[in-house]
Amino acid sequence: MQSALSTTPSPEVVTNLVLATSAMLFSAVAAVLLDGSPNSHARFPAWMRHCQSKNRTTTTTTMSFDFETERASCLVFYADNGHEFIEVRLMRGTAMLRLGAGRALTVGSGLNDGRTHSVTLGLTDHEATLTVDRASQSLSVVSPSRPPSTPADFSVYVGGLPSDFRSGQRLEELSAPSAAFEPSFVGSVRNLAYTTQCGSDVEVVRVMSGSGIRSGLDDPCADYDPCQNSAPCLSTDEGPLCDCTVTDYVGPFCALG
Repeated sequence: MQSALSTTPSPEVVTNLVLATSAMLFSAVAAVLLDGSPNSHARFPAWMRHCQSKNRTTTTTTMSFDFETERASCLVFYADNGHEFIEVRLMRGTAMLRLGAGRALTVGSGLNDGRTHSVTLGLTDHEATLTVDRASQSLSVVSPSRPPSTPADFSVYVGGLPSDFRSGQRLEELSAPSAAFEPSFVGSVRNLAYTTQCGSDVEVVRVMSGSGIRSGLDDPCADYDPCQNSAPCLSTDEGPLCDCTVTDYVGPFCALG
């Protein structure tokens, strides 16, 4: 009786297996971990909100992501094209969508529980719908009377805005200047994706640049919290960082009145 012989995979097969495994691992851990420091943010590729064709019918766009945080009030997502803005933030644990001109809606509660929550924003020329987990709210959208002849793509930021937006010309470029001064997000955002139904465009995006993006899951604040006067301790790659913005104190450890 002839024994079974083990075969050695060809180099091409081994290479394909390695690439496939790497892709699965990358997808599984693909996330942005933000430390909440003053300049903490992640910048993503531009988002096409409107179809470029002049003969288009109603444009439908969606944006979705998952997040985890324990910070009750913070900026989560901001997109701006110089004419209009789209903002998703947490306000005392509730998700709020702002679209300008006083238009806003809120969904959910207790979203700062450190658990994973899913957000989907659907936009047409006439309606906006915000879905958080299984809860949804909608509001009517009034299209501009004179839309730009060539719609500009939206610049997209997650977790906050770069600090240079807080003054001068950069601040004036924002359609919602108040977004530059909102508390930064602390936690993880993953699976950010854009969909624009002009044709069949679907884009799952990766972070392009940023600041205050952590590379590991270590928690320096759990080992040593130097912050005084009830100042929150932020875990960064460089170690503990005290957030004095929510106190009346200053200094490295929020100890100076």
